[in-house]
Amino acid sequence: MDFESINLFSDGTNLNTDIILPASRKRVSLLMRELTLATNIMSVPDGFNGLRFPCECVSSREEAYSDPWAEITKNRLLPNGTKEQILNVLAAGPNTITQIAEALSLSAPSVHTHVTDMLRSELLREAVDWEKTHPAERYYELNFPVLKADESEEFRALCEEMSKELVKLFEKKRRKMERAFRKTDLDQKGWELSNITHCLFANMYRGARTQLEKSGLLSPREKHKNGAQWIFWAEEPETNEHKK
Repeated sequence: MDFESINLFSDGTNLNTDIILPASRKRVSLLMRELTLATNIMSVPDGFNGLRFPCECVSSREEAYSDPWAEITKNRLLPNGTKEQILNVLAAGPNTITQIAEALSLSAPSVHTHVTDMLRSELLREAVDWEKTHPAERYYELNFPVLKADESEEFRALCEEMSKELVKLFEKKRRKMERAFRKTDLDQKGWELSNITHCLFANMYRGARTQLEKSGLLSPREKHKNGAQWIFWAEEPETNEHKK
């Protein structure tokens, strides 16, 4: 009997069908489908439109736009803690592979692999200005903005003011939400308004963001070289003097 190796996994792992003993091609095909589905985050069955979940990062629907950074999760651009550690190191300033490896007590080849991945996804970029003064080495830096604690503080009061206004608006519309809820069958299914208020808030948030993107006040997602569309940023945590 002839056997063949079947590539099932994104990391290139092969499944040799001779471990399944004399199985029909149909059984092998079913096994392949089950294992492939198991490696996906979620999947929409044939003949269904697909539900819209709270975040597109857990959905295979292309048009399920939820948050402008969700495709970083959906495309597994930061799949492990090591990449996050590297981002934290580079938040302090551009570094070389050797410097990152020393800071994290990792091997240079391991760091090189992660840095290469993040260059491809455009989470990192080469620090061209640093390389002008250090031409013998390659330096890398973050390809997204990082707000320092004091910079975030400049906007904190304004953000708190706007969040309070949003709370007042949401509370003001509670009676309308209750009336709309009574027109549905949700209560007959055992659900209460409080079970869906997060959904209502998320839909309000999505609608506002879409309008602000159209007006130009919010930037739309940027399409990157690997096809993923995202906007990303980071903030330094509050220092003790900023915490209330």
